[in-house]
Amino acid sequence: MTKGIRGLLEVLFVSAICLISFLFVRGHEKDDAPTSDEGYHLFAGAEYVDDGTYWVNLEHPPLLKNFAGLALEPLHLPTPSMGKAPLDHTPHNNYIRFLYGAPVPADRIVSAARRPFPFLLVFLVVVVYVVTRQVFGIAAAPLAAGLIALEPSFVANASIVHTDVGAALTMTATIALGLWAARRRHVVCWLAVGLALGLALATKFSAVILVPAVLLFPVFSWLVEKPRPPWPVFRERLLGAAVAVGLAVLTLAAVYAIDMRRMPREYAREAVRLHLAGRGANAETIERYARFSDFSAPLGHYLAGLKGVALFSQNGRGANYFHGRVSQSGFLLYFPVAFLIKTTPSLLALVFLIPILGRRETFAYWPLGLLLCALGILALSMSSSFNIGVRHILPLYPLVAIAGAGLVARRLTPRVMAAFSGVLLVSSGISLARIHPFELAYFNFLVGGPRHGVEWLSDSNLDWGQDLKRVSLFLKEKGWDADTTLVSYSGIATNYYLPKVKLLEKDDPIRPGRYAVSALMETLGEPFVATIEGPEGGRKVGELVRVLHERGRKVATVGYTFTIWELR
Repeated sequence: MTKGIRGLLEVLFVSAICLISFLFVRGHEKDDAPTSDEGYHLFAGAEYVDDGTYWVNLEHPPLLKNFAGLALEPLHLPTPSMGKAPLDHTPHNNYIRFLYGAPVPADRIVSAARRPFPFLLVFLVVVVYVVTRQVFGIAAAPLAAGLIALEPSFVANASIVHTDVGAALTMTATIALGLWAARRRHVVCWLAVGLALGLALATKFSAVILVPAVLLFPVFSWLVEKPRPPWPVFRERLLGAAVAVGLAVLTLAAVYAIDMRRMPREYAREAVRLHLAGRGANAETIERYARFSDFSAPLGHYLAGLKGVALFSQNGRGANYFHGRVSQSGFLLYFPVAFLIKTTPSLLALVFLIPILGRRETFAYWPLGLLLCALGILALSMSSSFNIGVRHILPLYPLVAIAGAGLVARRLTPRVMAAFSGVLLVSSGISLARIHPFELAYFNFLVGGPRHGVEWLSDSNLDWGQDLKRVSLFLKEKGWDADTTLVSYSGIATNYYLPKVKLLEKDDPIRPGRYAVSALMETLGEPFVATIEGPEGGRKVGELVRVLHERGRKVATVGYTFTIWELR
């Protein structure tokens, strides 16, 4: 086969798997209601893009919210500040008016904000293919890229205005470029690393783990390389890593500076104070971070956001659910178990084959570097009390897919590798097709599939509010929309799709009738609602769930997240 034909076939394959993945994303997105955080994320993006201020949502870096804000531009919506920028106070209270008072329906606003996000998965698949192709050869690349393209958790999250798929993209690129640059002498090689690292830091706070990783890549290379390079070479690589981190800080500051372009320094300090006070910081900590804004308002915002996340993790998020138990502080085994039960059998098989087929090759430079970074991401997640979804460890998936495919390809003949890849990709495709369009609720055979997933995990692993539109359509078709009490939480008003539906009021007694209750409300309803609506609202949800389980009768289910109950 000539090089030209081979190249054409590669392009066709990558295009095909990207298209398949993209179509699956669009297929479920059209009936997905806004998930819990989307409305506020796009509101924040609109503030940054239109108002040039950064009052809201400091708990997430701004890069991907900017995509949502830019995607809203063709709708010509009122700005979050309602045209009064720069405001001397947060426009937070304009959120409801922005989403529901605009001349465009709220669900259309969310749909418009989502448009750029499926392309992040497409770019990720291409990056995985290119990295695997360059490092491990043509035999491994289709398997690594295909497994990511067909992984239900990626397809599920690729339509959502959030940071997780974007973080997987930028962190994979940073790690691959860093490992590549650490084996070269020229400082210029590190410029790409610095740019990628800066974009990763501007995407998700967990990417901060890459800063020490980039600085340690030259040390790792020196330890693994045989023969070890002389001191002048090692010194150049250390200098290159330092340059990369410096460029990353400048890139990060530039992203924040663009979003804060109309925000006076005193307003930036006030935004920092408000954010940290809301996270329970003491007065001394608040003022220390506010003073840092005097040196650099963009970096002050980043550090305050990072500190806020650390405080939130330290103090607990309110409720975490794991295998029937609820905890404020989280569970050590949450993320390892989430990976085991939310990942397709194909990718799990590849992971389990790494120590079997990899043997000594596992300790080679590239496989070991990728796998150590994946373990670092997992360890960071395990130390957090944010046990709310496998989405938080999505950045480790591409790393294990690349390393696993490369190690297996080195042990198998090309024909056997092609057959092996075909079997795993077909299996992944079947897993994805069987769960479509409910990809967010995917669980594998280890727990008996999605019907039994609620016994293990909840929150964004299962019910992130995405089925609110589907249950609304179901109730309308049955003629039950006016006499059903809907108990759910989403990124849009609970009665948005059903204006006549009943809502659970905290002062009302639990009466006989029909109830549509989401999985999140059944597993975490009482503590979750209490953090939003207060203790009385939480207790009412808890009381309803207990009564339904004692005396209620299940009459229907919608997707994998809603149960329709009759209470007599």
